Amino acid sequence: MAKKISGDERDKKIDEILEKHRKLDDICIEIFLTLQAYKRLRFNELHRRLKIFGTDISKPALIDHLKHLRKQKLISRKHEDFQNVSYGLTDEIIAVLGLSDEETRERIERFLDDKNMPKELRSIPFDEREYYSRLSKKELDEEIIKDLDGIITQNLFELKQFINYDLKLEKTQSDAEFWSLVGNPMYRMIEKGIVDNCRESEIYRKTLFEKIDFLIASLRPDRELFRAREERRKQRSKK
Repeated sequence: MAKKISGDERDKKIDEILEKHRKLDDICIEIFLTLQAYKRLRFNELHRRLKIFGTDISKPALIDHLKHLRKQKLISRKHEDFQNVSYGLTDEIIAVLGLSDEETRERIERFLDDKNMPKELRSIPFDEREYYSRLSKKELDEEIIKDLDGIITQNLFELKQFINYDLKLEKTQSDAEFWSLVGNPMYRMIEKGIVDNCRESEIYRKTLFEKIDFLIASLRPDRELFRAREERRKQRSKK
């Protein structure tokens, strides 16, 4: 529960927040405004809201911007459990705003009005099962490809960091710094988001696995032998 603050202290805090706000880039401002309107959102929910509002940001880029906002002490990350992480304004900022639930709902409506959001899109569900069932095949494919791109980028970055660590090319990097990077919950947020989607949506999981199998078959060094073996297996199954 955010504590109440005096008028003079509130004015001072508002000035500090505005000064930080002026230094943010456009995407950080969109994230901040979205969380200001909705109070607290899970990572996937926040990513979808931003897309709905016209900010087509990748999940790795969203992670970087969330890190920056946390560093500026404008937002906080809350762990409900290992698989459930949400983001919202800091308690200090909530105390400064001092909004009731009714005022929050009014603020959301004004926020959506500013975004010219049609009435029928204002209640888009964040239940993964319903969300993915509404997507066309093309939209689902595009979303899963972006998720896989994020995973590939993440793992290539980890590979580079591991090589640098193992060869001691970066003299200033300690063992603790490396393992802190690899084990960072924020760093693994893309994977957790994908697991959440698979847990809630069978169509997402099925399409994801199909694309993973395709990539494995296409990229493995023995792919020609693999394809020939699969073809023979299919022919035998038809007999």
